Amino acid sequence: MTDLPAGASLRVHDGQIVTFYSYKGGTGRTMALANVAWILAANGRRVLVADWDLESPGLDRFFQPFLRGRDVREEPGIIDMIRDYERVAKKTEAAKRDGIITDLSRVQRYAFSLDWDFPGDGSLDFLSPGKQNRDYVATLSALDWDSFYESLSGGQFLDALRADMKKNYDYVLIDSRTGLSDIADICTVHLPDVLVDCFTLSTQGIEGAAKVAQLVRQRQLHADRAIRVLPVPMRIDRAEKEKADAGRLVAMLNFAGLPEGLSDAQRREYWTSIEVPYQAFYAYEETLATFGDPPGVPSRVPAK
Repeated sequence: MTDLPAGASLRVHDGQIVTFYSYKGGTGRTMALANVAWILAANGRRVLVADWDLESPGLDRFFQPFLRGRDVREEPGIIDMIRDYERVAKKTEAAKRDGIITDLSRVQRYAFSLDWDFPGDGSLDFLSPGKQNRDYVATLSALDWDSFYESLSGGQFLDALRADMKKNYDYVLIDSRTGLSDIADICTVHLPDVLVDCFTLSTQGIEGAAKVAQLVRQRQLHADRAIRVLPVPMRIDRAEKEKADAGRLVAMLNFAGLPEGLSDAQRREYWTSIEVPYQAFYAYEETLATFGDPPGVPSRVPAK
């Protein structure tokens, strides 16, 4: 982070939404998001993290010591927000939905703050996937995204949600589900300003992530804003230098031209500096590197 003069504001006037995505699981995507969120909050930013991996949520595990005894599985979140809107929208004529869209898309009705004193204006809020009770799977399966978009003004609702998040936070970090799906499309195309495209240096990992990056670039040709795609190699085992070098070269070829807006020299520098190394210590439990290196997660949250 760049040092600022004493007294200077750390607030970003127009917040940014950043989606962390991986085509395959097991990349370390969620851990990377959790650590970036903590670093940003520790540097005075107002941060929201949202667990949009609705079918396999787990972002909360990295923040367990700071949840004030909350059971995230009992907290309303993304699914509840969408279902609440659906119920009201079905009873409201399309021409009269503007008011309910504005009211029901306010993310702070569902998000809650972690228990930690960050410096300055720093804060870290959490948006859960939704109440994970016995009806969770049935509710998730019942979501009809085609109807949501086509009949219930779902696109406008997500636009309003995006605007509300950008207004209230400096950074919103979204943990997307893997693969190709309606939910992944919301996270990779509809909501973000930046897409962090995470992948391991396997053939399948590289090709899948590159395919998604290309799809995002194609779709944004018909949109009114550009999404910056940042390919990020993950879990790099430097003990296997030859394989890592070969995989890195294949990745650079598959992601040709990315990130956009860089010279060839800058792009080479990006690829040599951005990758996330594999650390065996973090393979065994969900631990923030801020506390795990050196080892040791606080046993309790310091009293305020």
